[in-house]
Amino acid sequence: MTLAKISRGYQLTIPAEIRNRFGLKPGTDVEIAVEKDRIIITPLDDADIEDVFKRADKFKPHNLSPEDLERMEEELY
Repeated sequence: MTLAKISRGYQLTIPAEIRNRFGLKPGTDVEIAVEKDRIIITPLDDADIEDVFKRADKFKPHNLSPEDLERMEEELY
């Protein structure tokens, strides 16, 4: 097990051993999921990213600003 700490800006540094094992580079897209009481971070390849955009097209558009979305997320926690 490897430990890490979340920074003041809510950023997490992934240890080098894990970055190297999974070939993670700055700009790598990841999926963040919750399974029971765990946070799962999964690197995405180009096919995965295309699938995400296809699924996102099924949602209705909204007029919320990024600030509105962030405020709503904060209210959940």
